[in-house]
Amino acid sequence: MSGALQGVKVLEIGSYVTGPYAGMLLGDLGAEVIKVENKPYGDPFRGWGRTVLNPTFCSLNRNKKSITLNLKTNEARDIFLRLADDADVIIENLRPGSVDGLGIGYETVRARNPRIVYCSISGFGSEGPYAQLPAYDTIGQAMGGLLSLLTDLDDPKPMGISLADHLTGIFASYGILAALHGRTITGEGQLVETSLLQSMVSFVQENAANYFEESRVPRRDTRPRGPQAHCFVAGDGLPFVIHLSSPEKFWVGLTDAVGRPEMRDDARFADRPARTQHYDELHDALADSFATAPRDEWISRLREEDVPCSPLNTLEEVFQDPQVQALGMSIDLERPGGTPVRVAGSPIRLSATPPTYNLRPPLLGEHNEEVLQSLGYDASAIKQLAKSEAV
Repeated sequence: MSGALQGVKVLEIGSYVTGPYAGMLLGDLGAEVIKVENKPYGDPFRGWGRTVLNPTFCSLNRNKKSITLNLKTNEARDIFLRLADDADVIIENLRPGSVDGLGIGYETVRARNPRIVYCSISGFGSEGPYAQLPAYDTIGQAMGGLLSLLTDLDDPKPMGISLADHLTGIFASYGILAALHGRTITGEGQLVETSLLQSMVSFVQENAANYFEESRVPRRDTRPRGPQAHCFVAGDGLPFVIHLSSPEKFWVGLTDAVGRPEMRDDARFADRPARTQHYDELHDALADSFATAPRDEWISRLREEDVPCSPLNTLEEVFQDPQVQALGMSIDLERPGGTPVRVAGSPIRLSATPPTYNLRPPLLGEHNEEVLQSLGYDASAIKQLAKSEAV
């Protein structure tokens, strides 16, 4: 097998992040992914850069083919439905009801192809008072509670990464894989739904459970106290982190690394509950010690004592790190007429069917002729479809 999902055909009507990321994850595992785009611009991320295939678009659209369909025309709608007839998965992240209005919704496709796994991704779900409201990543983070755990509520700032979008794409692919497995048992596909809001509410599991138990609203600084997670700045001004968790040996190693074993006899720090209660005092005491030497020295001393720690890396430092390089976490994708674009690779390894990067991100409509020919259209018919602006 060339991939774990070899033989799985995916149609993606997606733009921006959630749908394309889900499609790319499946493509990395060997699925054939056909990205359906509008003319003349296609996925809006195609315009987010100075090159034909810019980094933002490429980071979400490798291992795909691109066709252009004006789904408001009968001809394009017929092409899509014919493609759906032997497809395994459809992914769409339009506003709820949009695909039904185009005549390509779940019920329409299912009537023709009962084995279809149809994944609909939205901002707030397909029902409820917010279903038709517009939503992007920061809206999902804020409404689902995640942003309140990541920012200072007295001086709030948006995050530097689209966490809601990417996590929703992961949950979408998770649901799709479950539905594909279920189909092997029942012989029938099903509708898979997720949203930014549902993904965020689910993702804050631990904080939600503690809120339900204790009726206390958590903030950004609530969770670090329990697992004893700290951020420090070393004497050379570089940041690093320590995460002690529960094993007492890590606390012992920390005090030995900083040359302050007497801290273990301090009643305020005698055990984890005490250190949790006196978290700020412990942090201040350690901060004074860590300000006396450069980061590399502290990381070395802490690792010698087997203390979980890490430099707080910038992305430049991440891809210079020997462990990241050993894992092969950066990959180069071809770019027509230009230098390759470098992106982050798949986070998983499969011993028999590893993720692959067989197709560079596609140009807009690059595979129109190939896909249409697979449906039986000849050169004349394809030319007429283009002339009528159906494709």
